[in-house]
Amino acid sequence: MEKKDKLYIGLYNDYYGALLTDYQRELVDMYYNRDMSLGEIAKEHRISPQGVRDALKRAERTLEETESKLKMVERSDRLREILDKIAACGEDAAELARKAKDLLDS
Repeated sequence: MEKKDKLYIGLYNDYYGALLTDYQRELVDMYYNRDMSLGEIAKEHRISPQGVRDALKRAERTLEETESKLKMVERSDRLREILDKIAACGEDAAELARKAKDLLDS
């Protein structure tokens, strides 16, 4: 998996992680956020690395399907791009963009 894909799975998890089971959420956290290997996760959960991989793939599929329907991450990315362009327009616009970004991040 490419670094960009890993980043997006992490973002999708931030937005939609509540839709996963506790177990899937934990595996996604271990693999994507804590950068643990399949072998390390397998050892901790006493399952095979293939079992970890399969569970991660199911979680990834759930996250990707949810994003394809709701597009919250895509919309957030586009909004940030627009705010960056507004910020480049001048001092007043930059202040407005900063406030809007603060709202997005809260």
